Amino acid sequence: MRIFETSTLPTVAALILAVVTAALPTSSALAQAAGFRGEPIISRNLDVTREHSNKTPRSEGDQALAGGWPLYRSERGQRAFNDAMATLAATESVPPHPAVFKSCLRLECHLALPPVSADGWLPAGRIWVSPSEYVLIAHSPRNKSGKYRRHGFKRMKYFVYHEFINSSRNVDPYDTISSHDGDVFVPLYMSKQGKDALGRRFVTIIQIAPYDVISVHATNMDSLGPGIEVAKNAGEELEPLQATAGVLVATLVKTAAPHLEVVNHRGVEGLPMLEAYQGRLERLPRRVSDAAAVKLPFVQAQPQRVAMAAASLGDLVVRPGVSRTIPVAQRQFVPFQATVAHRAPVLVAPPQPARRPPPAGLGRGTLN
Repeated sequence: MRIFETSTLPTVAALILAVVTAALPTSSALAQAAGFRGEPIISRNLDVTREHSNKTPRSEGDQALAGGWPLYRSERGQRAFNDAMATLAATESVPPHPAVFKSCLRLECHLALPPVSADGWLPAGRIWVSPSEYVLIAHSPRNKSGKYRRHGFKRMKYFVYHEFINSSRNVDPYDTISSHDGDVFVPLYMSKQGKDALGRRFVTIIQIAPYDVISVHATNMDSLGPGIEVAKNAGEELEPLQATAGVLVATLVKTAAPHLEVVNHRGVEGLPMLEAYQGRLERLPRRVSDAAAVKLPFVQAQPQRVAMAAASLGDLVVRPGVSRTIPVAQRQFVPFQATVAHRAPVLVAPPQPARRPPPAGLGRGTLN
């Protein structure tokens, strides 16, 4: 038997400890194996390898899953998705009564919306536009420092509607956020219309910087003002709830900066959204008092609730091609037939002799 010298024991112990430690799963791996149970949404799939992410996705539902949670190609896209889902979870609430919207169908009313903050951020939270539809506004700051180069108020001239123009035809807004590196392209991004776990329709607005941030999205207009990227490729129809969300965002920005002109980028890009905005203005009553303005139900996203929100993907949204989850409170237990109380059989028709078809190759009525 070999006896180790005293001076070598710490080295051997360190080697053994290193081997054992390497064999143990990391906290990130444990969280993924457990399906991120209890882990805050905002921290999921961060600081992980992205080699198994989908490199050519077409939509939000086309992302690879890791531990039951979408794995994006970049950390920036991952953070934006996590922030949006955490906001969705933190603002879960009972839908408003239909009577609330009686005087404001399809937003054809003067609106009293929550104000844009002094530092340029739209109100984060859930704005209900009907008992079964809402617009979700989520903050996902691009700069951790919180510092941005912002336009002078009077220097801005436009609010611009864009569409996703890319060769891949990918309409995932979080992937689009990832692809806009370098200078800020636009401060706002809009998703496709989706469904939450309770079957209610919603559109997400992701804000990555103050609305008046200096950006480079419309050089044909000298980029003088904010813009929004709408998840829509050329040739696709603008979804109804997207139109509603676009009207709300433009109204919020125009309330903060009334002198801005709402325009589309160029040609037909962004034109359907602009037409939806202008069409609503044409249908509004010409004269109305401020007291008659309608306050849409708004559930504010409290930062602490967003930071601590935890839920599985299936408890938040319905992914395309996946059946909707039934909430626990609405699930019913169906007993086995053996446990059902015995009932006497009921005759549904007079008894008749069984008819057997003739064997193959034999004449009708012939017995073998």
